[in-house]
Amino acid sequence: MKRIFLACFLLTATCSVSSIGHATAQTTTTPVTLAAFTAKVNQLDAYIAASDMTNAQATWTLVHNMMLGVLATSKVSIRDAVSTPDKDAHMAILMNQQTIYSAIWELKTNLATNRAALHTKLGEFGATIY
Repeated sequence: MKRIFLACFLLTATCSVSSIGHATAQTTTTPVTLAAFTAKVNQLDAYIAASDMTNAQATWTLVHNMMLGVLATSKVSIRDAVSTPDKDAHMAILMNQQTIYSAIWELKTNLATNRAALHTKLGEFGATIY
C-alpha cells in the first residue's frame, strides 16, 4: 500500500513540475519602449513634485521593473548576436546601462531630495533603450 501511495505521489509531482515548466516557457514579456518608459518616468517625477510619495514609490517600482526588462533585453541581444562586432556593440550598451542603473539605484534612496538627479539619470537610461 505504501509503495502504491509513493508511486502516485511521484507521478503527481512529476506531472506538476512538467506543467509548471510549460506554463513559464509559454509566457512572453513585452519589450519596454522609450515612449512607455519616458511616460512612466514623467509620472514618477510628477508624483515626487506633488509630494505624493505613496504613488511615487509605486511608480518607482514600475520604473524599476521596466529597467530590469531593458537590461534583460540587452542580455538576450548579446546572446543572440550573429557576429562578434554585433555582440561587442550590445555588450557596450549593456555596460552603459548597468553603469547608469547603479547610479539610479543610489539615488532612489531618497526620491524627494534626489528628484532632479534621478530624473536626469532615468533620461540617460531611457536613451539606451533600443
